[in-house]
Amino acid sequence: MSIEGVSPFANPVWPPAGIAQAGLLLFGSKVWPAIVLGRFLLYLVNPTQQVFAVWMGGNAGAILQAVFAVTALRWLGFRPSLARLKDVVNLILFGGLISTQISCTIGLFSLYLAGQVDWAEYLSVRWDWWLGDTMGVLILTPLILIFLRPKVTVERLKIQTEHQKKDFIWRVVWLILLIGVSCIVFVSKNEASISRYPLEYLPFPLIIWSALQFGQRAAVLASFIVSSIAIMGSSYGGGPFIAKAENITQAILFLQAFMAVVTITSLLLATTVAERAEAENSLRESEIKYRELVENANSIILKLDADGNITFFNEFAEKFFGYKVEEILGKNPVGTILPHTDLEGNNLELVYNEILHNPARFLSYENENMRRSGDRVWVSWANKPLVDSAGKLLEILCIGTDITDRRKAEMALLDLNEELEIRVEERTNALKQSELQLQKQKSALIDLAKNKALNQGDLTKALQEITETASRTLEVARSSVWLYDRTKSKIECLDLFDSALNQHSDGWELAAADYPVYFQALREERAIPAFDAQKDFRTREFVESYLIPLGITSMLDTPIQIGGQTAGVLCLEHVGMPRFWTIEEQSFAVSLADSVTFAMEARERQRAEEALRQAEAKYRSIFENAIVGIFQTTPDGEYLSVNPALIRIYGYSSCEELMANLTNINRQLYVYPERRAEVINLMRTNGKVSDLESQVYRQDGSIIWISENAYTVCDREGNLLYYEGTVEDITTRKQAEAALRLEQEKSDRLLLNILPQAIAERLKQDQSIIADTFAEVTVLFADIVGFTQISSQISPPELVSLLNEIFSTFDRLAEKHGLEKIKTIGDAYMVVGGLPMPRSGHAEAIAEMALDMQQAITDFSNTHNQAFSIRIGINSGPVVAGVIGIKKFIYDLWGDTVNTASRMESHGLPGCIQITETTYQQLQEKYSFENRGAIEVKGKGEMTTYLLKCRKLL
Repeated sequence: MSIEGVSPFANPVWPPAGIAQAGLLLFGSKVWPAIVLGRFLLYLVNPTQQVFAVWMGGNAGAILQAVFAVTALRWLGFRPSLARLKDVVNLILFGGLISTQISCTIGLFSLYLAGQVDWAEYLSVRWDWWLGDTMGVLILTPLILIFLRPKVTVERLKIQTEHQKKDFIWRVVWLILLIGVSCIVFVSKNEASISRYPLEYLPFPLIIWSALQFGQRAAVLASFIVSSIAIMGSSYGGGPFIAKAENITQAILFLQAFMAVVTITSLLLATTVAERAEAENSLRESEIKYRELVENANSIILKLDADGNITFFNEFAEKFFGYKVEEILGKNPVGTILPHTDLEGNNLELVYNEILHNPARFLSYENENMRRSGDRVWVSWANKPLVDSAGKLLEILCIGTDITDRRKAEMALLDLNEELEIRVEERTNALKQSELQLQKQKSALIDLAKNKALNQGDLTKALQEITETASRTLEVARSSVWLYDRTKSKIECLDLFDSALNQHSDGWELAAADYPVYFQALREERAIPAFDAQKDFRTREFVESYLIPLGITSMLDTPIQIGGQTAGVLCLEHVGMPRFWTIEEQSFAVSLADSVTFAMEARERQRAEEALRQAEAKYRSIFENAIVGIFQTTPDGEYLSVNPALIRIYGYSSCEELMANLTNINRQLYVYPERRAEVINLMRTNGKVSDLESQVYRQDGSIIWISENAYTVCDREGNLLYYEGTVEDITTRKQAEAALRLEQEKSDRLLLNILPQAIAERLKQDQSIIADTFAEVTVLFADIVGFTQISSQISPPELVSLLNEIFSTFDRLAEKHGLEKIKTIGDAYMVVGGLPMPRSGHAEAIAEMALDMQQAITDFSNTHNQAFSIRIGINSGPVVAGVIGIKKFIYDLWGDTVNTASRMESHGLPGCIQITETTYQQLQEKYSFENRGAIEVKGKGEMTTYLLKCRKLL
């Protein structure tokens, strides 16, 4: 519509602005070409637009306006449903007032460039243009968004439909009144005498009525109808705005101001009403939900007033304690559901009074309670004090869980746990002792490595230090070092330390001809750990002449290797009861033998260094007191020079032999040939390598660990000349580390024998309490029928052996089916599927294990010629699993699922597998069952159960 006297480039309301913005908000940026198409059609039908610059400017302005508005609104979290007040405010500000500045500015500037508008008219036309776009957005965009917003839920649509049916007549009345009043006000031409009255606000009550009574759609429709009629009336010269205004521009301004007030008021009012109604609905739904939760909860829920009387008692509490609500409300728990004293004689009345006076101290506790029948039960209570704004206690909300079965189980397990704890403690002490021994051995080796006599070539003093260290660390009676003569026909004692006499001696000799078996063992074996030296075939040759006279019962003899050859033996002799030599002790003895080798090599090295200093003065500083291998190599991998330590490390007898045989380090030295390339790349990148560990071959083909430090040597121009560095034999250290890792693995295996791996890993991370909820698991209880009678007929050792054999078979079945054994309770066995790592098919896995357990018991009966039978109970459902306490850990389960599975076993039939309805639903497609019907289950009432027979044949 156009109004006579108004600029052809500005309209009171520009609908395309609102339509474009609504389209982008609803359908995304993919519909922006529709804006271009609309401008093109306008270009064809409107003579004022048929200028290319005008068309281009209009396109750019319209697209940028819509895109900016949509981007800003989405950044602010705008929802097209306009269900929130902040969405309406953001639409008014960013969609209606701010973004429209873009279109009017760019579009009018294109008109100016095309000569359609004079510069003197720029600001006034721009104002009219902006108001038209703004009104288009405020009127059309909400209308489109609300009428095209996504469908509501079925329930909400049902409610709205019912309301619409009830309000249909009123809607018709409202619509007729709105159109009629609007036509009277805006279409008819008013007399000057009545034009001064604010007739334009007569439709306002109807707009407010629509917002309050009929919602957002009616409100935006009302503003659209009123605005449309107002524009139409004004275009024909009617309405209050034409009559009041001094000129047509002022009339249009009045009209636009009126439409803005109508639109914004209706939007804000309708959205506010909708928000409040939504909040009321949510509050009402929440109240219903929580009321149902409390009434139907499987927990005891009650409230106490400030005087300690019961003010609320839920349905579960009625069933649990045996009281009706009307019987218990207003009464004190003491004497009704709480006995005056528990079975141990504790005064519970005093405890209850303390709870009322200091409720914050008793947020969580366990105590003995009493049913109406007089039965004593245990309940775990969680309390929540409810106070007023002044902090005065109003009520106490108490939520209780029945833990009677758990308490009974804890008492039954106490004796068994004590035995297990003793075993674990013994093993732990053994591990600790092993760790202490390893630490002691490590410290001894470090002290030896730092010993001056060992490093300076004082062989006599070094051997004395080594033998004393061996006796002191391993607590042996005698330690000695023996070396072969040049012909290797005998060994001579260089030092023997007697710890009882605290003195050293030497000079003893042993001929190979007298003890051929022993000398052969020295050549062939890494060590001779003789538990009973007098019976061991390798050492019994010494019985008459050596062992019996000196009272020696055990021996640990370790060959001393020099240059890859056996040069002697380190002998450790134990007096007293025969002694088992552990792997750690044997490794320590090997390290001591290496220390002897090192001491002897140190002596030889000193001699060699002295000769080297006299022959080659320029290398004196390098080879003096060197205890590690030193080398120089060409870039191609050939040795230029090596020191004796490197020769020893690599197992060669001389420098010449090493350099003659090791002609290509890349291929001959490293176990992994690519390691040499890695070393060279590191030196090229960093100029050096430090403490680089590698595995290399010795001359005899054995593999050792070395630590390299090397760097590049270049001339003044930076050209590489050779590589130079040191090598240290770290094999002993690596072996010690491996031994330590082995002990750690033993500790881990012990822990994994007690707890699941995932739980053990969490305990290692110092989690003091572990409790997890599993929504779906399957629990199996098995009990040996007639076990009490069997236990009275055999001795305790035979009884334990019998149980161990049966339960070990069950353990292997649990591992086979991927299940988690929880515990054994006397002759009962408990296993679960689906935790600690959730898995599908847990019910099927438990069923397979149950069938295998029956077969295993049958086989066991046949093997032992005695009839054995078991009862098995299975149930599926949610449980809580975890480890609690700070000592003597055990991974256990809690919950009604566990209790029901136990009841299935205790109420089952000998030789049968009884399952609940829940488990039956999961297994009925794959297994055959016998419907046992409804049976009375203690604590559960009547339950329908099934007997699992076998797997169905496919």
